[in-house]
Amino acid sequence: ALRLGASGSQDFWEALMPMLTALTLSVSLAVSAQAQRFPVIDVPNDPAARYDVLMLVPIRGGNLEIVTRRVGRRGETFVQREINCREGLVRYLGQGHTVDDMNRDHRNYRFEPIDPNAISGHIAAYACENVERPE
Repeated sequence: ALRLGASGSQDFWEALMPMLTALTLSVSLAVSAQAQRFPVIDVPNDPAARYDVLMLVPIRGGNLEIVTRRVGRRGETFVQREINCREGLVRYLGQGHTVDDMNRDHRNYRFEPIDPNAISGHIAAYACENVERPE
């Protein structure tokens, strides 16, 4: 629960901002997932599925963040990954059957070396080759 303490509204807004950010991401991904066509990543070792890129952005330290939607026989799965292209590392930031599930996944995933033959390897290769970096 949010409470106004001695420092008043500043504490309120500092506590509220992470929740608003997650809500905004959930709403924007859900709306755009229904309204747009997204780039599709070729994943040869999972031919029965389609991997759509919902978001790909540069983040702190030169790393990338990518959100993908896997559509297969058993429905949809959303995965948020952080990729370090320079050092060849990838880690999950969250995963779930809905965007909300993905955002609620707060396990402490660790960076792992990118396996070029794994699903994350194909996604990392796409991200590192296709991200638009600010000049």
